[in-house]
Amino acid sequence: MQKHAIKLATALLGVAIVAACGSDKPTQPANITYTATLTGAAEVPAKTTNGTGTFVGVLNPNTNVFTYTVNYSGLGSNVTLGHIHGPGDATVTANVIVNFAAPENGSGSLQVGATSGTATGNVSLTGTVNTSRGISGDSLRKLLDAGLTYANIHTQVNGGGEIRGQIHKQ
Repeated sequence: MQKHAIKLATALLGVAIVAACGSDKPTQPANITYTATLTGAAEVPAKTTNGTGTFVGVLNPNTNVFTYTVNYSGLGSNVTLGHIHGPGDATVTANVIVNFAAPENGSGSLQVGATSGTATGNVSLTGTVNTSRGISGDSLRKLLDAGLTYANIHTQVNGGGEIRGQIHKQ
């Protein structure tokens, strides 16, 4: 009986040690979320508009795929273009990095020709995300993490952009 009790105690101790140490699988990093609120006041120079928008981007660090959704409404004229620009803080204009309608190294769509709509897509940050500017996915991630990118929706009347929002890591 005593041998049985010792074996049971040893087995329970083994289970407790395994539970305390956790799994032998490495912990996977969590998805990283980036957001922006788009307004005319955030444009450089500022625009007077009733237009607003939101940007939400999610980076899956396991696959290195960055997925985004931009919603916009109330614009003064029809949408023509939409992009992520950078590097730049909220006080400057910067070059296009990701074209919402047709991102390099990914896929996307942008509703144009209306004063409200959505842009959705994804970009693999493995490799180049903008060949004309020579920007790698790793560089884009560093700019996103540093808050040096912004989402911008361009319209017929405001070709340089009607609403804009600085993208921030959450």
